[in-house]
Amino acid sequence: MSIFGVDIASGSPAGKRTPSYSLVILEGSEAFGFHMISRHKLIRLIRERQPEMVAMDNVHELASDRRELINILRRMPPATKVVQVTGAIHPQSLIKLARYHGITFDRTNPLQEAEACARLAAKGVGAVLSAFQERTWIKVSRRRSLGRGGWSQNRYTRKIHGAVMGLAREVEKQLREAGLTYTSRAVEGLGGYTRAEFVVEAAREKVRISPGYYSDAQILVQSMERPELQYKPLLSRRSYIIVGLDPGTTTGIAALNLSGELADLISSRAMSSSDVIEWISARGKPLVVATDVYPTPSAVEKVKRAFNAVLFSPGADVPAEEKITLGKEFGYRNDHERDALAAAASAFKKYKNKFMQVERKVPSEIDPDEVKALVVRGYSIENAIAEFVPSLPPVPSAQARPSASVAEQSPSDASADASAETSILRQQNQQLTLQVRTLRSYVDELKAGLSEKEAALRSADGKLERLKDKAAREIKRQHEIKIRDKEIARLRSVLRSERKHIKKLKKTIERQKKMEIIEETHGLLKLKPLSAFTREAVLLAAEQFGLDKGDLIYLEDATGGGRSTVELLADRGIAGIVAGGEMTAAMRDHFFDLGVAVFSIKSLPVQKINNLPFVRPENLSEARLAWEKEMADRLAKKEAEKLESLFQEYRVERKKEEKRKQKIARETKAATE
Repeated sequence: MSIFGVDIASGSPAGKRTPSYSLVILEGSEAFGFHMISRHKLIRLIRERQPEMVAMDNVHELASDRRELINILRRMPPATKVVQVTGAIHPQSLIKLARYHGITFDRTNPLQEAEACARLAAKGVGAVLSAFQERTWIKVSRRRSLGRGGWSQNRYTRKIHGAVMGLAREVEKQLREAGLTYTSRAVEGLGGYTRAEFVVEAAREKVRISPGYYSDAQILVQSMERPELQYKPLLSRRSYIIVGLDPGTTTGIAALNLSGELADLISSRAMSSSDVIEWISARGKPLVVATDVYPTPSAVEKVKRAFNAVLFSPGADVPAEEKITLGKEFGYRNDHERDALAAAASAFKKYKNKFMQVERKVPSEIDPDEVKALVVRGYSIENAIAEFVPSLPPVPSAQARPSASVAEQSPSDASADASAETSILRQQNQQLTLQVRTLRSYVDELKAGLSEKEAALRSADGKLERLKDKAAREIKRQHEIKIRDKEIARLRSVLRSERKHIKKLKKTIERQKKMEIIEETHGLLKLKPLSAFTREAVLLAAEQFGLDKGDLIYLEDATGGGRSTVELLADRGIAGIVAGGEMTAAMRDHFFDLGVAVFSIKSLPVQKINNLPFVRPENLSEARLAWEKEMADRLAKKEAEKLESLFQEYRVERKKEEKRKQKIARETKAATE
C-alpha cells in the first residue's frame, strides 16, 4: 500500500486564488512526487490509487470550511485514512517532529515537506481524522421525475414506484445476506415505493452496495456524518493486562485489564508456548502473569520471562470452591477457563487496593496505568509518580533509616549505610545477571524453534509451488479439453446435417432415375409432385425436384393457396398445373391471367407408377388444345365485356348531355319570357 504526503504549494482554500498542492507518493523506500497540481487532480489520484493514508500537517488545507471538508472526504475511498501528522488537540511543530524521528527537509520546499509528512505517517506519527460514524445511510429513490402526466400517467407512476420497491428489496436482501444490522423506512406510493431509506450499523467500507442508476431507480450510499470532527491516534498504545494461565493438554488463558474487567478468555487444546505468547501479545502488555497452583509450573515461568512480567503464585493450591466464586463473576465454559480466571482474579485482588490509591493520588496529566505498572514492580506510589514528574524529588523508601539528616550521622553509621547499599547493588546485579541469562536461553530456544519453523515453511512453500504448477497444468489441460470437446460437438452437428442433406439428395436422385426409366419404357410424360398449395410446399418441391421452366406440376391438394403462391409458381416459368381437387375460381382466374395452364384430372388423367405421377402425351395435347380454346374464349369474352362497358359509358354520357341541353333550353326560355 502507498502513502500520500500532501502540502499546499500556493493559494488557499479560503482565498480568491485557487490552491495548488505538492504530492509525494511513498511506496516502500521509493518516493516520487507531483508539484503544483489542482485539488481536483489530487482527489482523482487518491480515488485511482486508493492509498492507505493521506498525510498532511494540517487537514484544513484541503477545504475552506467544515462542510467543504466533509464533501471532499466523501469523494475519497472509504478505506483511505486522512492523517494530521502534527497531532490533533495539541498540535506540534512539523520541524520538531521530523527532527525527533531523524527526518530532515527544507521547510521552503513544499515537495520535501509533503515527503516528510508521508514518512512520519509511515512511522505511525499523527492522528487520523474521523468525520463519519460507524453507520451508513442508503437511499433508494426515483431516477426520473413523474412530470405533469397524461392518459398513461398512472401506469407510468406504477412502473417507476415498482422499480423503486424492487430495488429496495434487493438492497434489503443483500444486507441480510451480509449479516448487517440495519433499520429501514419506506414511503409508499402508487404501485410501490416513492423512496426507501436504510441506516446500517456498519462502516461504509463494510457495506458492499454500490451507488448508481438502475433503470427507473437509483441508489445513494453515504457514511453518516459525526456532529463534530474527531481525531484518533494513528497507533493506539497497548494497555497493561493481568494474565491468568492454566497450562496443560488444554490451555486456559484469561486477560484482565488493570480495572479488573475481563479483556478476553480462551481455552484450546495443544497450544504451544509461542501460540500462548502470540495470543497474549495481541491483547496487551502483560504486567502480571498469575497461576492458581503451587509450585509454579515451568510453562508459566517461561511466559513470565518472555514478557519480563511480575509472577503471582499462591502459597498453596487454590480450593475449587474459591475458584468457582472468583470465576462466577465473569462466566466460563470449562474448568480450564475457570482456573485461568481464578488466577488472574486473585492477582488483581492482591493489587486492587494499591490501584485504587494510585487513581486517587495520580495527577490528571499522568497516565495512571503507567504508575500502577511501577507500583507492581516494587515502587512506592510517590516514587512512581515522581518518575513522571521530574521536578518532584523521590520519596525515601520505607526501608530507609528515619534519621534526621546525613550531616548528623556518625562515620560508623555512614559506613554501615554504604555497605548496605553495596550489598543491595550486588544483589540487584546478581538478579539482573540471572535474568539476562534466563532471557538469553529463552532467546536461544526461540531462535531454534524459529529455524525449525523456517525450514518447515520452506519445505511447505516448495510443496505449495509444486502443487500450484501441477494445478496450473491440470487447469490448462482441462481448458484445452473443453475447447476440443466443443469443436468435436460442432463438427458432429455439421456432419449430422450434411448426412441428412446427402440422404435427401440420394432419394431425389433415385426418384429422378425412376422417372426417367418410366418415361423411356412407357412413353409417358413425368409430372413434378406438389403436396400442398402453399409457399412452403413450393419451396420444398423446388429443393427436392427442381422446378424449372416448362415443367408440368401435379398439385395433389388444390384447396387454399393465395395470389403470392400463384405468382411464385408463374415466376418459375412452369408450363401448367394438373389439379388433383377443385381449385377456387379466383385462383384459377389468376393462373389464366398469368398465362399458366390449369388442368383438372378429369380433362387430363394422371397415372401413378411407384407413387410418381405421369400423363400420356396425347392426353396432354388434347387438354392443352381445350385450354387454349378456353383461353381464346375467355379473351374474346373479356374483349366483349370491355366493348360493352365502353357502350354503357357512352350511353350514360349521352343521357347526361341531353339532360344538360334540356336544362339550358328551359333556362333560356324562362329568361326570354
